Amino acid sequence: MYIRYFIYVTICLYVFYGCKPVEDPGAKAVEPPIANISETPFDSSAYQWEDGYILVNWKDLLDVKFKRLPHELLDSADIPQFNEKVKGMHGKQVILEGFYIPVEETGDENIVILSAYPYAQCFFCGQAGVESIVDILIKEKLPPIKTDTKVRFSGKFRTNADDFDFLIYILEDAKFLN
Repeated sequence: MYIRYFIYVTICLYVFYGCKPVEDPGAKAVEPPIANISETPFDSSAYQWEDGYILVNWKDLLDVKFKRLPHELLDSADIPQFNEKVKGMHGKQVILEGFYIPVEETGDENIVILSAYPYAQCFFCGQAGVESIVDILIKEKLPPIKTDTKVRFSGKFRTNADDFDFLIYILEDAKFLN
């Protein structure tokens, strides 16, 4: 019963302390964690669309680099450096399909995790990184869903490089589609 809570805490620790190789361990200069998202050009032809929503491709989400930078709360942190296609989706309405992973042991029934991989291959078991999972902040109570069921959600996509209470990808105001 507590394993899911342990898993969620592990994710948060991973985001805080990072487990990615360091690009430049001697970096001293403070750099912004990501480019200003609002200045990222948006080319709608670069995306697949369904009923006015961008269909998120996991390959795009998995293509993220991490850079060890100084941090005000920690000595340093691995900060995600999102690619242009992912930055372009920030703030847009998207549809995301993946494997359902509940985290109700955290006491928050409004958050679930969607993974690019089934539970046995996902980040929790060491087969992938934090870039392979998304925080889904749901609007309504979900029907019973078994772990590893492939599901779809729509919502507002947000990249996250500085709020360590959440994963690096967040789907806000999410609606369950199937």
